[in-house]
Amino acid sequence: MSVRLRRLKADYEKLCSIFTQQSRIRIKKTLGEPPEKYQLEYLVTGLEKTLDGQLHARSNFIIEITLTGAYPRMAPQCKMLTPVFHPNIAPHAICIGDHWAAGEALANLVVRIAEMLSYQSYNLKSPLNGEAAKWVEENKDKLPLDTFDFTSLLTVGEATGRTADGVLIAGGVCANCGKKGEAGELHACVNHHVACSNCVLECPICKSVVCLKCALATCANCRKTVCPNCSYKCGSCSQTVCSAHRGECRVCKHGRCTDCLVDCESCGHFSCLEHIKKRPAADGTMRYICDACVAKPAQMAPSGVPPGS
Repeated sequence: MSVRLRRLKADYEKLCSIFTQQSRIRIKKTLGEPPEKYQLEYLVTGLEKTLDGQLHARSNFIIEITLTGAYPRMAPQCKMLTPVFHPNIAPHAICIGDHWAAGEALANLVVRIAEMLSYQSYNLKSPLNGEAAKWVEENKDKLPLDTFDFTSLLTVGEATGRTADGVLIAGGVCANCGKKGEAGELHACVNHHVACSNCVLECPICKSVVCLKCALATCANCRKTVCPNCSYKCGSCSQTVCSAHRGECRVCKHGRCTDCLVDCESCGHFSCLEHIKKRPAADGTMRYICDACVAKPAQMAPSGVPPGS
């Protein structure tokens, strides 16, 4: 999967976890797998100008976000699908300014648009709608029109901070199943996700608290589910194993699963299949001897007895 497709997939998963049907920002439609175009509904108090020239409060807006082939290097294209009266929004475009960076999450942009619609954010220096800019200049005492903290939506399913002792503080919604809970009912995992008791588990290797949202792996040897820090991909067979079933080749120093490592009968160390072969020992028998011991025949065995004696 390309870098762009991985980014699109990550964006979609993040948006789905944050903007649920109970949120004030909701996903109405998507196009593509993973999506390259979104229709989002905002339940935000903003303004619209009707045909008779009057300004009225409006409580729902629909926008379209298109992620072009140049995304995320280039900013998404955003436009309104419903009327709005705002200095930095025209029918064909939403001016997100010069704030976009390739590393910015799409969810952050979605929240910034909510702040614009509610007049928590605006820029009068280079407006797309001069009439709206003039109205803002004359009515700053009436703004914002909606005081909801939209940035709080970004913390749903994430740890909200740490105590003085360094313990993670869990937010109020499980990042996996969406279950709500009071203080003490939810857990913050090692990756700062919040999870209920049904969605949390302990890594059997390092004992870290992980959840179903984390990138967990199953060891091909013992079948245990472990956290990312305790899982490794074997460089020989490509199977994923836990740290208990991983070793290092003495010769190339690369990690391998224990099934792809052989004990050298000369030095007693592990070697991968590429660097160990059956070779004649001093007594004439064939033994598995690593390349390092062939290069250094005087290497002592672990018992202190010279190899082959």
